[in-house]
Amino acid sequence: MGVQVILSMDWEGTSLESRNLDAIKNFKEKWDAPFVHYYNPAYYTNPSLKGVSINKSVKSILCSNDEIGLHIHTPQHFVKAAKIAPRLGPCFSQYGDYHSGEFNGQEVMLLAYAKPEIKQLLSFSQELLGKNGFKNISSFRAGGWMSDEKVWEALIETGFSIESSGTNYHYLNGSSWEGDNLQRYISLIWGDMGIRTKPYFLETFSGSIYEVPNNLGAIDYWRTQYINEHLEQIVSEHEQDDDLLLVINSHQETFEDNDEKLDTFLEGLSDAFGPENIEFTTNREVLSKSTHCQ
Repeated sequence: MGVQVILSMDWEGTSLESRNLDAIKNFKEKWDAPFVHYYNPAYYTNPSLKGVSINKSVKSILCSNDEIGLHIHTPQHFVKAAKIAPRLGPCFSQYGDYHSGEFNGQEVMLLAYAKPEIKQLLSFSQELLGKNGFKNISSFRAGGWMSDEKVWEALIETGFSIESSGTNYHYLNGSSWEGDNLQRYISLIWGDMGIRTKPYFLETFSGSIYEVPNNLGAIDYWRTQYINEHLEQIVSEHEQDDDLLLVINSHQETFEDNDEKLDTFLEGLSDAFGPENIEFTTNREVLSKSTHCQ
């Protein structure tokens, strides 16, 4: 058997440069694979994007088989628009948030906010995205993968069915985040997730939500020289479990800088298993199959 792959992308809400959007278009043309786009409503409150045709830019790269999810960071311009008082920490980095003014808070973890505030941010996001044609969103990923039990409960109580913030902290080794707050928090929240960590239901006091682990982390933080090692490990893990679902992340704002690594990884995966044995899928498809099997 081959492997299933979810290609996901976080949209940070900070910029919409043509070089990155063009790189995404070219990549999708080559691979003809769906993406799960975790789209950030902060684009619409970002003062630096006034006058930019946001919807035109974003929708120009979307395909009918793509899935739209929600991604949240907490810059002041977005938090204030949701009528919430901004927090100053904790931040992803031990050195704090380097953004200033209305952009401060981009590096503040979502879990810094209380559950009612998180619910307000989620509801505001749903409303803002709905006004711009992005409706029926069921998937969520927190900025920096920082999602805990109060976030899961807030998601359930606002109608989300899929969570994908769980990740493998080992994939930050060798990056600028190694040993920093971000990696330590991921380890504390998500434990020792691995390649064979499969989707599962997170149980909370508010009910359950389907966790689709981002078990390969983000391509941004991979070192090119480690790609072959990662591929060898995937092949080894597949020998022990032939039902692998690989979820790899990327970022819109830095895609041009990292698309070559993602392309190299997928080429290596195709060489290892045969292109006919690589099945690209989405969160909703995986959840649908899981529900049908129960």
